[in-house]
Amino acid sequence: MGLSRALLLCVMALVAILSISTSRVAEAADEALASKVNRLSTIASRNRGVVDMTDNIFGEIIASPRNYSMVVLFTAMGPEINCVPCKNFDPEFRMVAKGWPKLADTTKLFFGVLDFQDGRDTFRQLGMQSAPSVLYFPASEGMGSQDRFDFSKHGFQAESFASWLSQRTGMEIRPNRPFDFVALALKLFFVLGALACAHLVYTRAGSLLRGKYLWAAVSLFTIFVMISGHMWNHIRKPPYSIPGKDGSSALMAQGFQNQIGIETQIIAVIYALLCGSVISLISAVPKMENPVRQQMAVFAWIAILVITYSILLQFFRLKNPAYPFRLLF
Repeated sequence: MGLSRALLLCVMALVAILSISTSRVAEAADEALASKVNRLSTIASRNRGVVDMTDNIFGEIIASPRNYSMVVLFTAMGPEINCVPCKNFDPEFRMVAKGWPKLADTTKLFFGVLDFQDGRDTFRQLGMQSAPSVLYFPASEGMGSQDRFDFSKHGFQAESFASWLSQRTGMEIRPNRPFDFVALALKLFFVLGALACAHLVYTRAGSLLRGKYLWAAVSLFTIFVMISGHMWNHIRKPPYSIPGKDGSSALMAQGFQNQIGIETQIIAVIYALLCGSVISLISAVPKMENPVRQQMAVFAWIAILVITYSILLQFFRLKNPAYPFRLLF
């Protein structure tokens, strides 16, 4: 009887010790998880919502248990790879990540970026054969459960990526794209121009419609629009602007196979200046009666022509450093 009681007491003591140990282990795990979440929040707050990763950081962040979700951009921005789609989508991804502080609960979703140079082992482990790739890792699932963003279906726009991510997280995610003041100004300009043309047509319809200057202007405008890439924009629907490396809006997209809206407008203005200088040299300057003014006009328009053409060639060189031609600079 005494032996049974002693055995029972030993069992009860062992159970109590195991319970205390289990409780302490659980508390330690909760503290470690809370510490990891706080560290991720600090990094994201300092880097516009993005957590830059390496192989070790990726493994640590994705490891279970995990009470938060991760959406990771696997990219290759290095010059030795020259991944143009990576360069195109990177600012769109960061535009969505920039809205991370506005999420309903910033501890439930984090944005990560893993470059091939810093994550070769992870790329190999996940079987990544191309970039960019975006994987969504739900909470507490480790690397076993993941959802891939389909670029061929959704495209490279920040809005489509944000919509795809909102469906998986249940949170409202909106990209913070800057307001396009230039587009608004151009729309107002074209509306006012259309009203002015309508007034001229109404008052001088006969002589105006038969005039060579109207059709010359219409033809030149159509040519500028088409050769600057407007039709490509109409088909592909690229973003008007993309964030640059310092967070400001970039004026061009890298590579001759890519472009943005503001880039098309810049090229159209350059072409218009080139055409205007040539037309002035051919038609306006010879009609000047004052020889001094005529000579000054020749020098001025030639300077505009040469400088503008040099800017155009430099623009091409900035898009693709392999472009071989230049003029002044």
